[in-house]
Amino acid sequence: MASDIIFLPAAKLRVLAERIHLIERTNLADIQFASTTEEVVYLRISNSNLQSVGSILDASDAAVTKYASDAVRRPIASLIFAYTETCLNNALQIFNNYTVRKDNLDKITTHLQNLIKELDDLDTSNSADVTALTEKIEKFNEAITNYTKMTANTRASEDFSRRLKDSGIDFPTLVRRYQANLGFSGQFEKLTDEQKILVYDSIIEASGRGKVLTHKVLKAISVPGSFRSNQLKDITIEDAFGKAVLLKNAAVITWDVFTAEHPIKAVTRDAIVIAANKGGALLGDIVSAAMVTLEVAEASALFVTGVGFVVGFAAGFIVGQIAGAVFDAIFGSGGSDPLPNQDQLFYAATMPDGKELARLIA
Repeated sequence: MASDIIFLPAAKLRVLAERIHLIERTNLADIQFASTTEEVVYLRISNSNLQSVGSILDASDAAVTKYASDAVRRPIASLIFAYTETCLNNALQIFNNYTVRKDNLDKITTHLQNLIKELDDLDTSNSADVTALTEKIEKFNEAITNYTKMTANTRASEDFSRRLKDSGIDFPTLVRRYQANLGFSGQFEKLTDEQKILVYDSIIEASGRGKVLTHKVLKAISVPGSFRSNQLKDITIEDAFGKAVLLKNAAVITWDVFTAEHPIKAVTRDAIVIAANKGGALLGDIVSAAMVTLEVAEASALFVTGVGFVVGFAAGFIVGQIAGAVFDAIFGSGGSDPLPNQDQLFYAATMPDGKELARLIA
């Protein structure tokens, strides 16, 4: 069973980010990059992640200081700071693949900047607006907190995951079934991001891990008037980047549920490492090398790429400059589209376990 999540406060999150960064830089030395220029790109990604954590915390802390004497804005600024801590615990402990994490941190940065701007522009004389902003931040925080906890609650979905494997259902079919259950017609990739999140959330709920997007959460984070419980297909979540953070988390947990009963053999990791060992390799070639080591039911480009990005093969992750965009393309289509960017160069790398490091720091 996965270990529990330890939610660290701001000061310790800075320490966690620094330790992760140090290990990442050390591990990068083991990769035989195609060129020095390519190596610098990956060092910059790791550096950027560390800088993003500091900048996000600094911005939220500055808002708390700025409104320390404002009776209305002060508690909202404190909520934003607490939500910032939640988002960073999520990013550092759940997204071990640092090339995927960079994309997530970029989304979190803009999302929190938007919330701070809303606070700056808030009409404090309008009690309805004050309440709406307060509830939105609280419910975003509740959602990310629950998604983070659910990544460790694997035992709750063991039976569901086992039934999926025994039935031979593939990921696109799983997604289509729950899309149909919600009454969302058409191709999954054509759905709105809100609808995609709801589909993934319904799979998570059915698996036994719980429900994140309750009606209270949806009402608080959606555009006023767009939430109607009997017409969820019309809902619009107010913050586009907050929505993107939710979608990434919902996809990761749904994927974890789907792959939980598919043990990865060491030979698969070895195949990936060998394929990408000297100067990297095209994503399609890395995937092909891994597929021949898998059971027939698991041998798909989606399976290899998804595991390589999200879970890793015995801690060996598939990393690439555009990993975040490929992740979004895969799970934005529900796994039904062909693997994108197969002609892009990717590498295999060992990554530090943010969750275990957090336990040591706590």
